[in-house]
Amino acid sequence: MVRAMVELKRTGATCETYVRGSPQSVMTGIDAYFTALNQPVPNTVDQGAKDSIGKLIKQHAAYICSTKLVKAQNNYLRAAASYMETKPTQWPDAPWIEFPQWCQDPACADY
Repeated sequence: MVRAMVELKRTGATCETYVRGSPQSVMTGIDAYFTALNQPVPNTVDQGAKDSIGKLIKQHAAYICSTKLVKAQNNYLRAAASYMETKPTQWPDAPWIEFPQWCQDPACADY
């Protein structure tokens, strides 16, 4: 699950400026999880991807980021479910994250 959380945070940080709904702000539960375990909070950005996405028109950038975020969300949700079934009782629960719809239109035409 940790790998999925780190990837989700990385994708959120990378795409923060390209989608509505502030991915980083909806992932504060991940920060709390790492803090509860006295671990550093992952805050990395895929700068290469961010630079490449930034060269696109807004609609395409939003679509790519929306797609990347949904994939990372799905991976996280699967990993969190598995973690909750097998975690030691003293470990914190997997953070619940309320994911918004990043684009109102499937093709992100609203950008």
